[in-house]
Amino acid sequence: MSTTPHLALPLLAAAQAQKHVTHNEALAALDALVHLSVKERGRTVPPATPDEGDRYLVGSGATGAFSGHDAVIALFDLGAWRFFTPRAGWRAYVEAEEALIAFDGSQWRDIGHFCRIIDNLDRLGLGTTPDDLNRLSAKLNAALFAALGTDEGGSGDLRFVLNKAGTGNVLSQLYQRGFSGRAETGLVGRDDFSIRVSADGSQWSDALVIDHATGVGHFPQGLANLPRANLLINAAFRVNQRGFAGGALAEGAYGFDRWKGGPGGCAIDRAEDGVVTLTGALDQVVDAEHAAALTGLSHLAGATLTLSVQDPSGPLPVVIGSQAATIPAGSGRRSVTVTLGPEETGHVLVRLAPSDPCSFKHVKLEVGAYATPWVGEAPDIEELRCRRYYQPLPLSGSSPGILASLAQKTSMTTIDAPLQLPVPMRADPVLVTSNPAWANAAPADNQIAFFNNSVPGWLVISGALTLTTVLPPSPSALVLRCRASSLFSAATGGIGYLHVGDAVVLAAQAEL
Repeated sequence: MSTTPHLALPLLAAAQAQKHVTHNEALAALDALVHLSVKERGRTVPPATPDEGDRYLVGSGATGAFSGHDAVIALFDLGAWRFFTPRAGWRAYVEAEEALIAFDGSQWRDIGHFCRIIDNLDRLGLGTTPDDLNRLSAKLNAALFAALGTDEGGSGDLRFVLNKAGTGNVLSQLYQRGFSGRAETGLVGRDDFSIRVSADGSQWSDALVIDHATGVGHFPQGLANLPRANLLINAAFRVNQRGFAGGALAEGAYGFDRWKGGPGGCAIDRAEDGVVTLTGALDQVVDAEHAAALTGLSHLAGATLTLSVQDPSGPLPVVIGSQAATIPAGSGRRSVTVTLGPEETGHVLVRLAPSDPCSFKHVKLEVGAYATPWVGEAPDIEELRCRRYYQPLPLSGSSPGILASLAQKTSMTTIDAPLQLPVPMRADPVLVTSNPAWANAAPADNQIAFFNNSVPGWLVISGALTLTTVLPPSPSALVLRCRASSLFSAATGGIGYLHVGDAVVLAAQAEL
């Protein structure tokens, strides 16, 4: 054997003369091949002025001194080019590219070709430097993930699996601008899937929450083109069962349905076009049960609420729960947003309280951080909602009206009329009455009378009359009792109808 098997280094022969020549040639080859580094690869033309020791990987189709030496290592040594044929497994560093390459027996390949499995890396950076938090970092303009097809041994599917340790942890995709958060999707501190957004990377608002148990989606801030439910009832002031003519409204007194005078009372009028002019405090108490039915929330504690009106003529101070604010004047939809405290779990007070006359219309209270378009309820639906809190007792016929239920003389001093209410009330009602006087004939104005069908004729009393309900009432029925301070005429057990004059008020009330 005259050369070594791997680097083909010349070996000294026994009794060889000029041993130093062979030895020096072997050292020169070692110097060229050990820790191999080349100036560049793919070189097809020798450089014009190479330096001693320069090395190149010759490219295909080489010319001049490199001709016929494709894919070999060229070394400029002692003023001439020497060539070394690589063998499988040789590695080299390409200085011009800062790349490591290896020879596979037929061609030179980048070192990554041979890295089939990389395990337990501490950090990995693509185009950037990873750190302790971002142990995998990439700085690039595009990334492609393609499914491995069945013809390649795969299934054709592609699934990204993300996993977190516990319910309270975060599993999300965070979208940033200037490394400040603007949007986030995933399981953020819970198992419900959510999409949330931020204007500054600090304060976040849930735009979509999907319950992980039911799959039901909820838009806490609403949809721009889909108005949210109005938590106020009779927000257009169209329902007026009490016949309020407008003007002064005392503190605690109800005018238009569901609206009552606030502290110090108010003056309120409504024009034909729906514009309301208000001076002073006007209140509506939002029923927690009603709000829950509209929003799906068990209570409004901690909720963000927006109160808006249309075209307020001046600043409109308001109170929502315990939060005070002011709706600015201006044309179009004007609003103010507050967040209730965590303790406000019951009914929610809404107060409009301008100190100077302020005109507006279409009041709306909704869950969310901005006002959505006004959509009015159908008049019959709005009245049915109002009747859960106040409704006149049902009458039939024209003036004078007849209580729409048979009544009976149950004792010498009482007449009872059981009534089924057309709309069940939110709670057991109380009787509201104008305290009518008794008439011994057909009643007029604020009078009431009983026509006895058993012995035809009007029932006569000479004393005072009081109206009450027989306890206990229920949300859908009550018994109206007429009690005389002296005896009614006629025998007990008589059946007939109670007739009421035009000005008589008989109503059931279950206001908050």
